Amino acid sequence: MANLINIDEHDTWKVQDATKLQAYMNCPRRYFFEYVLGWRSEIPNNHLEFGTAWHMAMEVFYEKGVSLESAAEGYKKFEEYYREQFDETWDEGNAPKNPGNALRALAQYVQTYQDLDDFEVLHIEVAGSVAIAPNKPIYFKTDTICRDDSGVFSLEHKTGSYFNTKWAAQWRQKMQVSVYSHVLFCLFEPDEVYGVKINGVFFANPPRYKANGEPYANARDNEFHRVPVRKNIAAMQAWLVEVTRWYDMIQDDFNRLLSAKEEDEVLEAFPRNTESCTQYGPCPFLDYCSIWNNPIQYADSPPIGYRVEHWDPRKIPGVRETVEL
Repeated sequence: MANLINIDEHDTWKVQDATKLQAYMNCPRRYFFEYVLGWRSEIPNNHLEFGTAWHMAMEVFYEKGVSLESAAEGYKKFEEYYREQFDETWDEGNAPKNPGNALRALAQYVQTYQDLDDFEVLHIEVAGSVAIAPNKPIYFKTDTICRDDSGVFSLEHKTGSYFNTKWAAQWRQKMQVSVYSHVLFCLFEPDEVYGVKINGVFFANPPRYKANGEPYANARDNEFHRVPVRKNIAAMQAWLVEVTRWYDMIQDDFNRLLSAKEEDEVLEAFPRNTESCTQYGPCPFLDYCSIWNNPIQYADSPPIGYRVEHWDPRKIPGVRETVEL
């Protein structure tokens, strides 16, 4: 891509995972800003960093068993990582996703699942690549692969603030879940595979109680919900057709980028999906995207408040096993 002005090719451009595919499906132009230019906010994202820290605590549970002793060890790992990102002055503003509520939730998790989780843990933190077609790998990382009487399943840890039917329904068609399922079908015989279970934890501040001991109206505490997602061979075959098309669309946009020039009035590659600008709150690039018809004219440096950091799913920390399928 030497003919492009102000953009240096990065080796992560050829690396796709579920995160990047989902981002492209939501908006190719945002994909361009985040994964081609690598622009990231200089302010750490509490949802992402809290989720990473929570994964570390869950890893202890499924290595050593769900117990109060494991909860204590898991919290140490949680706090060590989280405090590298946020000191105590952030805790009130980051609530309910902060260390205090995480500590309560770990103890509550033990109460909820200590006697229910009787499955065998086969693998923890497995990463690698899985082919969807010749020379078309997708990179992945699964949290935990387990087996019980129902079969082999992937237990994937997710954090949130509110549980509702929309949150539960999203996983049925989520790219990430389909990639997990594809990995399982590649690792095990089809009749062994149960599917994916989303291990959701929803954080809340400690509920307030009246003087008589009754909770205030709408009071809520940390909640735990698991959402099973099962896909048969026919569903996976349909997914392979669809994901291959999305994969090819990304490559087509990179090919269009080869012929892009700084003096072009419009960047034809990675078009804007204007229906996603406010889907989950305002897009962080909305102000720039609204007025930059050809963003490569401004690609020599990120805007104020952003840094360049390219996401590379091949370099995820904490991976214990690596496979290529």
